[in-house]
Order: sequence, then C-alpha cells, then structure tokens
Amino acid sequence: MSNLDGDSESHTLRGSIDRKSLCDFRDIFQEEEPLATTELDNPLNPDVLTIMYNTGIGEDSSGRFDIRWSTVGDYNIHYTDTARNLRWDLHHHGYTAPLDDRHYHPSPNASNDDEDVEKSCIDVQEVETVARAVKAAWRECYNVGSLDIANDLDNPP
Repeated sequence: MSNLDGDSESHTLRGSIDRKSLCDFRDIFQEEEPLATTELDNPLNPDVLTIMYNTGIGEDSSGRFDIRWSTVGDYNIHYTDTARNLRWDLHHHGYTAPLDDRHYHPSPNASNDDEDVEKSCIDVQEVETVARAVKAAWRECYNVGSLDIANDLDNPP
C-alpha cells in the first residue's frame, strides 16, 4: 500500500462529530494548559475544536491543534505550526501497521504513506485522558524544543 489520501473509506472517522467530547477535551486544556486558548468552530454544532498556542516548539512562535472526535470514539488530533504537521488518530485504517486502530503520523508532514505510519503512544481511549496525553506530549516537546519526541512518551498522561 502506498498512499491513502485517495482512500477516504479507510481513513475516515466513523459516526458524527460528538459535541460533548469536544467540550470535554476543550475543558481539560482550558483548566490545565495556561499557554493555550481554545475555540469550537460552531458552539452549537461543532465540527472541530481548535487549540491555539501563542508560543511554539523550537524556533516556532505558535502552533495549533485541530481535534475531531466522533460519537463512536474515533478521533483525529492534528498539530500544525509554520512548517510541521503530525497526527494522532484512532479510527479504522488500511495501513499494514499498526494492527489496531490507534496510529500516529509523524512530523514533519504527517504523511499518509504506509511506511511512515506508526503505532500511537496514546493507549488510553477516554476523551479526558486522551486530552491529558496530548497535553503531556506537547509539553514534553515544548520543554526539549523538538517535535521529534511527540510519540515517544510511555503511555501518557
């Protein structure tokens, strides 16, 4: 398998977007992450939660997470800054590895190429603990100044 960009069926969240889960994820960042601000694209019927940082990792001066979470517990957590992207996902996929639905698309470009996808370090599934895991990973990257370790934590949070 080479690239899944054109294979929308194997790389799509199942279920509709879950507003409560997005709000729960947002609340963790609002309560526990002083460097972040949060925004739902539509407060009543959101598609995405955006978490913005006005400080960045390494040379970057800012960064942003876009989070989508479905009613069946699938999620897509995409980080981007001026030059890099990465993603933690939980949904059905057609990659040869990992064997379960949790997977990670590393920086710098969060490629969908089969050989670039890795097992996610996030083993938890509850929205609040996933939010804390993402926050812990971002903080660790911030502290060392590099996104290279974003998926290296041992079962965060």
